[in-house]
Amino acid sequence: MEYLIKAFLSGGIFMYPIAVMLVFGTIIMAERLYMILFCYSANSSKLMQKVQEHIVDNNIEKAVNLCNSKKHAALYQVFKAALLNADRPAEELQDHVEVATMEVVPKLQNRVSYLFTVANVATLLGLLGTIVGLIQTFEAVGAVDASQKQQLLSVGISTAMNTTAFGLVVAIPCMLTYGYLFNKINAMVDEIDHYSSRLVMLLKTGRVYFDNFSNQELVTTQQDPKRKEEGQNAA
Repeated sequence: MEYLIKAFLSGGIFMYPIAVMLVFGTIIMAERLYMILFCYSANSSKLMQKVQEHIVDNNIEKAVNLCNSKKHAALYQVFKAALLNADRPAEELQDHVEVATMEVVPKLQNRVSYLFTVANVATLLGLLGTIVGLIQTFEAVGAVDASQKQQLLSVGISTAMNTTAFGLVVAIPCMLTYGYLFNKINAMVDEIDHYSSRLVMLLKTGRVYFDNFSNQELVTTQQDPKRKEEGQNAA
């Protein structure tokens, strides 16, 4: 710890704006990770299964209440928009889902791009600090005796490199977090598109056309034409 404090103080004035980038980047990383992983995310397949059960039972109100149970989750809000407009025409229903999606996606992406900017600025400030430090070192070397030049040059270069090192220390976590969040958000958006399309299909047709469900026969809100014909023949 003592070495880090000494390196920071000897790094020059550029260490302070890099420290500001560190604080700014840390706040953004903590806030975005918390919101995306714990507030906006959802168990998509489990939610789809429960909502499907309520729709099959013709209980839209219960499905809406389920979506209200996690108000910040992106997929829950898109599902809620679809369920509240389940009685609308198919095209209008799709429009409501698209509008809801456009509302939640920017919330997922909010401030994530700042991490990329912080990483680049911290790296550039570190390089600038190193260049300025080297210039000052070479100027100082020219004014001393030859016997002291080597020692003064090595100390000056070592000190100047501290800003580059500190800049990279700030930039690397920001870039790693940015890459992780970028991929996570893309995956969440794909899930929203996929499961909202499945919900719209279910609300449009009243039947279950989905994969990965059991082969058990399910009751739907639309009568099967074949069964209707069989019932008429039997009568």
